[in-house]
Amino acid sequence: MKLSLHARHEQHLALTPQMQQTIRLLHLSATELENDLTKAADENPLLELEARPIDESSISEHASSQDPYKNSWSGGRLAVGDDDDLGEGYERGAQKQSLLQYLQEQINLFTISEKEKGLISYLAGCLDERGYLPESLEELEPDVEDLLDPINGSTLEQLSRALRLLQSLDPIGIGARDLSECLLIQIRNQLQQPDEKYSLWQIAGTIAKDHLTKVAQRDWTKLRKACESSESEIFQAVELIRGLHPIPAAGFEAEDEQWVIPEVIVKLKKGIWIVESNPAAQTRISLNQEYLKILKEHDSLKAGGSLHQKMQEARWLIKNVKQREETIFRVANAIVARQQNFFSKGKIGMNPLVLKEIAEELGFHESTISRVTNQKYLSCPFGIIEFKFFFSHHLASSHGETISSTAVQALITKIVNTEPPKKPISDNNIAKLLEDQGYVIARRTVTKYREAMRIPVAHLRKS
Repeated sequence: MKLSLHARHEQHLALTPQMQQTIRLLHLSATELENDLTKAADENPLLELEARPIDESSISEHASSQDPYKNSWSGGRLAVGDDDDLGEGYERGAQKQSLLQYLQEQINLFTISEKEKGLISYLAGCLDERGYLPESLEELEPDVEDLLDPINGSTLEQLSRALRLLQSLDPIGIGARDLSECLLIQIRNQLQQPDEKYSLWQIAGTIAKDHLTKVAQRDWTKLRKACESSESEIFQAVELIRGLHPIPAAGFEAEDEQWVIPEVIVKLKKGIWIVESNPAAQTRISLNQEYLKILKEHDSLKAGGSLHQKMQEARWLIKNVKQREETIFRVANAIVARQQNFFSKGKIGMNPLVLKEIAEELGFHESTISRVTNQKYLSCPFGIIEFKFFFSHHLASSHGETISSTAVQALITKIVNTEPPKKPISDNNIAKLLEDQGYVIARRTVTKYREAMRIPVAHLRKS
């Protein structure tokens, strides 16, 4: 074998410690930043952190700040039959720990790399109060760059593997994207333990995957044809489904109440909605001048010394905190400028907006905008709202214009809330009503949005 040397040019991005710190600070919420800076000030005597004044008028409970427009159906549960048939049988015993703590204990037992564990933990932290994952893996891609292993496949592949591992944990059904997947995870678990009901569990899997709506509608004839089974088998399979847990997180203690501090305040001035910094969110960190003076007098800051290194770290941190505030303010300004109709009209006035548009306008990478919009909040007359609430996909109207998916959901909610109680409107007719208003939305899209908002099908809304 002949050995030889070859020169090769390669381009790659090497993140300096300062750049890494900039990225990390952008990802933190205001409360997390405060904790991070408190720790830094404890470790570095050259840093001085002024306690943030607490103003209860400018903070809000985390649980109530996600979406101020949750409709009257949002607290209900999706059922596969009569509501009376579901419910108390699914309660788990009282737990002395939160769901996230319980999952983390199991994640720590995996014999996988720390990065993979970190990715699973991240997904666990994204679960909602039901134990479902409300966001798609594609939506989460920009947030997990720091948790990826560059030799372990694409971002989506690594997220998919992490989700499969999360869904293998107890309680069974955790990490599902919707009710159908939640039930299927539990059914597949049953199929791994064959018993005399194996064939019925197979039928239950077919129903859970594609035919839950038919169960809700009690359309047994179509179910028999779809599953190629007898009526008796269908009834028994449905009973098995009713014995599953539609809310895997039920029974766990909620996470400790967290308070969120809005980064900015949105106000109406001269007919235009503008952004102002929230004084309560501004971090007052600086160099300790008294300590600095003493060190200079004793010539203790010469290059190469440990105190000189502490000085450099302190200056970097102060600069990066300032840069974080400026970046968040610029992104908030861009969002509010594009969503003027929302602040005047509410959800129906929401304009379609994607991360890429703000990134191109401000000259940032799309992943930077994703970090800025996650766990960052603004205060406005509607309440305290997370930045990412203002982003939604485009849908076309018959007039050649576009409307946001959020606005379409608001229109659907408005139609449902004003429908005759004794004659609720079907998804097909909702689509026709939207078409009359100039929005050509497919019936299946209406169904998708209605289910996402946890609004029952028409016949279950009848009173």
